[in-house]
Amino acid sequence: MEEETPQLDRAALRAFADACACSHVRKAARVITQVYDTFLQPSGLRMTQYTVLVVIALSEPETVMLLAEQLAMDRSALARALKPLEEQGLVLVEPGSDRRTRVVRLTERGQQVLTETHPYWVQAQEQMMARFGAQRMQNLLAELKNVETLEELA
Repeated sequence: MEEETPQLDRAALRAFADACACSHVRKAARVITQVYDTFLQPSGLRMTQYTVLVVIALSEPETVMLLAEQLAMDRSALARALKPLEEQGLVLVEPGSDRRTRVVRLTERGQQVLTETHPYWVQAQEQMMARFGAQRMQNLLAELKNVETLEELA
C-alpha cells in the first residue's frame, strides 16, 4: 500500500506569504541592496562589501569573531566575505594573539577605496530618503534597530 502524499495547505502557505517577518525583511533587504549596489557600482564595491569595510574601519583592529558578531554574521560567512577584500588589497587578515584568532584591519588602499566610495553611498542614501521621506526613513531605521536586538534572543 502506497503512502498518500500530503496535500499542501494553501491557506497556511498564504498565511506565510502574507505574514512571515523573515520572508518580508529578506525580500526588502534584497530590494534595498539592489538600490545601493546600483549607486555603488562605479566604485567596484557592492553594498555588502562597503558595510564590512565600514565596520572594520570603525573597530579596527578587530578579530574576525568580534566583527562577525557586530555584523550579525556567521564567522565562516564573514571569512568568505573578507577573502575578495583581502585579494583586492583592501583588508589585511593577520594572526591574532593566539593561533585561533585572526585580526582584520584596513590597508591604506582599503581606506582610500572607502573614502572614494562614500560619495556613492551618500547618493544612494539620498535616493532612499527621497523614496521614503525623512520621517518614514527615520521610523524604518528605528524599527530595524529594534529588530537587531532580537539577535540576543536567538
